Amino acid sequence: MNYEIKIKDIESIRVAAMRYKGPVTEAVKYFPNVFKAIKGKSNGSPLFCYYKVNQNTGIGEIDLCVPTAETPNGNGIAIKQLPSAKAVCVTHNGSYEGLKNAYEKVECYIKENNLSVLLPWREVYVKGPGMLFKGNPNKYITEILFPIKEEEIK
Repeated sequence: MNYEIKIKDIESIRVAAMRYKGPVTEAVKYFPNVFKAIKGKSNGSPLFCYYKVNQNTGIGEIDLCVPTAETPNGNGIAIKQLPSAKAVCVTHNGSYEGLKNAYEKVECYIKENNLSVLLPWREVYVKGPGMLFKGNPNKYITEILFPIKEEEIK
């Protein structure tokens, strides 16, 4: 896949969020809890905000987020305001198994341009599996956003 890397402004966004700590591959199992807490009333693409991931163990610390104007019914889900930022962005089209290729490209770009990444970085699921049907993984669209320090942008 040919990845186009861009620097773009990401807007501040209000989300219902649930903190997850554990195997990154298992996080998706807990995502429906966030949707249930807001009665499915989303007003944007769901996303994960990554605070850290151990590359050796696959254990991560992630906020599972859904943009919404609703107030969640509790159960460990709270409202957060994600800040606006400048970010290095790449869009991946296809199954989640191929995301590592997009990450490699964007990480090379960050290193080559000596940029400092701010946490958390985001995976925005523009198009993915639905709550009931998996859909076609070849048509999934995932946007990866690494917020960066603005003063470093050339």
